Amino acid sequence: MTVRKRASSETTAAAAAQQPKSQETTTATSATTTDPPIAPPKSGTILKLSLLLIIPYAYLILFHYRVDADLKRSILINAGLSLAGFFVTRTMIPVASSYVIRRSLFGYDINKKGTPQGSVKVPESLGIVVGIVFLVLAILFQYFNFTSDSNGPLVGPG
Repeated sequence: MTVRKRASSETTAAAAAQQPKSQETTTATSATTTDPPIAPPKSGTILKLSLLLIIPYAYLILFHYRVDADLKRSILINAGLSLAGFFVTRTMIPVASSYVIRRSLFGYDINKKGTPQGSVKVPESLGIVVGIVFLVLAILFQYFNFTSDSNGPLVGPG
């Protein structure tokens, strides 16, 4: 694997001074107008679907069945952390996708070739955002779930 060195600031400044001002403005304008915006999340649809699925589950777990209090606590901690993870992921994906597109790590949807959506840049490897959030929340869940167990009295052999 080879390492590429960055150009020094003096070389970059000299090259920038040699370019005409008109080329700089047209390049900057075309770069901002050609990048399509990322589609906003469909918050209304997500909210309706999640409520449709969560309400019956919450009724069964919290009221219909007799569930141990420690298990209910664990389920509620998991639900709260999952909700927090959803919002963290939802805010981090646009940030990561703009960063990935700036680094030229994108592709085009070849199934939509010939349509306007076929020329939209699709950011690569956004699963890393979801994976990092999942790992952090799994570690936090372990901490919150088992903290009460480790604070109890110690029972020794005998």
